[in-house]
Amino acid sequence: MGVRLRVQVTSNPGQLLSAILDGAVHGKNQAAERLLALSQTRVPYDWGTLSDSGTVVPAKTVDHDSAVVYDTPYAARLHEHPEYRFGNGRQGKYLSGPAEEHRAELAAIVRKAVTGG
Repeated sequence: MGVRLRVQVTSNPGQLLSAILDGAVHGKNQAAERLLALSQTRVPYDWGTLSDSGTVVPAKTVDHDSAVVYDTPYAARLHEHPEYRFGNGRQGKYLSGPAEEHRAELAAIVRKAVTGG
């Protein structure tokens, strides 16, 4: 998922640009936290090991992306096989599914942080 920003600065460019870039970093991190929460309702669950391994690696600068990571040896295999049958509404594509379905919401989180709203 990507969000493209177009900014035209007319006064006090240094301070304004700094605020916009800080907002973008903050917004990306907030959107990643929201995606983690959305994915938690879908991540396959047996003992909770996979679910408990979910974390956000925050962006430190605007040039870097935030990441949602599930860190077990089998996380990628379970994500990439939606044909596996999991119980209680759990499913494969537990990250990409919510990211696609909630794209507008995640983009709005970034947009709000950038605009200071």
